[in-house]
Amino acid sequence: MERAFETAGLPSALRLVPNGRAAVQYLSGTGQFADRALHPVPRLVLLDLKMPELSGFEVLEWIRKHPEYASLPVIIFSSSAHPDDPLKARALGANDYWQKPANGLHYTQVVNSLREKWLSAGSA
Repeated sequence: MERAFETAGLPSALRLVPNGRAAVQYLSGTGQFADRALHPVPRLVLLDLKMPELSGFEVLEWIRKHPEYASLPVIIFSSSAHPDDPLKARALGANDYWQKPANGLHYTQVVNSLREKWLSAGSA
């Protein structure tokens, strides 16, 4: 994903965290993420379902329980093909559910789709 953002000319648009707990800390602006100049509030959140410490579903629930993030677009981006996962994601407030491409070359297409749908000047 990092390479795809670089290829699309958006390397600074991507902020990565190692686990679900760090995602909540980032969004909260706490701990190592307290400096909002270095760690700005995102315009879009991509969540994997299978993250250490807190799952993508748990992070999504946390986001939707905080009114300041009511309009923050959240996309679940997962390798899971379980048919219940997209339903649960939408029930918890995800804006979309995208399955990760099997081929790394297709990540650039994913980033271009993100740019067109979610990161354009008029969105988020």
